[in-house]
Amino acid sequence: MYSSEYYVPSHITGFFVPFFSEDYLKTGSTGAGVSLSSGLKTKIKIIEGSENVDVFLNGTKALKNNIPVSLKCLHLIKEKYPKYFINKDIIIEHESDVPIGSGFGASASAALGICFSIKDLIKISPTECIRIAHETEVKSLSGLGDVVAEVKGGIEIRKTPGVDGIIENIPSNDLKVMAISLGKKKTESVLKDSKKIKIIEKCGSKLLKRLITEPNVERLMQCSKTFTCKTGIMSKEILDLVEVISEINSYDASGIMIGEGAFTFINKEDENRVLESLRNIKGDIIVSPIASGLL
Repeated sequence: MYSSEYYVPSHITGFFVPFFSEDYLKTGSTGAGVSLSSGLKTKIKIIEGSENVDVFLNGTKALKNNIPVSLKCLHLIKEKYPKYFINKDIIIEHESDVPIGSGFGASASAALGICFSIKDLIKISPTECIRIAHETEVKSLSGLGDVVAEVKGGIEIRKTPGVDGIIENIPSNDLKVMAISLGKKKTESVLKDSKKIKIIEKCGSKLLKRLITEPNVERLMQCSKTFTCKTGIMSKEILDLVEVISEINSYDASGIMIGEGAFTFINKEDENRVLESLRNIKGDIIVSPIASGLL
């Protein structure tokens, strides 16, 4: 029997510009976001059997249509390294600290978790793990920049797209991330909408240039808030929540890309006051340290 586990941070994107290429390694996004220590742990067991695959999410066996990214990732691995999985059953257990399908990059965390958990069995490098996870995300249309961002960690600016893109960090100054999730939104629903993509490209490109000239947390959140308000991909409920948080916190808030939620950075002085003001919010509130990178 083979058994291993791996923990991957989650990730929130504040704004982005998608880039599509026939080469999945060059497909990705530019933009900016932050990795959270609250993430997802993946456990993998491989035993003698009849090539069955079972996936559990937070202790409950998942239906196949609820875990397409995990199955896609495993399919790619088996396709590249078939000899290790002949007559083997595979059991995958995901335990998530953040809401699934809500803009926290959980699909990227799951793909990275599977790849890094299984790498010692098939003897692949961390670089290959990252490439398989990125390919999984691109082919699933579940994300474009979360894999490379989670690997980098911290508060990041993704300057060029793709798995080998240029990413630089912004100092975090002992801040935490506060996120409020009110529900789910499929990334695919936005990435397949050509009209929305054109608006996102125009707005996001301008904001990226602005952030690169002044790379700090204040500017990042200003850019993210502008993106949230101008692209039209957030509900009125989220736009209202963004304004409420921005008024009471030292930093602007922004919508979570792509999810039904909002996020901001928070310092020790503001934390209790801001949380108290949001006590009647009907949603998941997460306060998390900023994560370091995987490598």
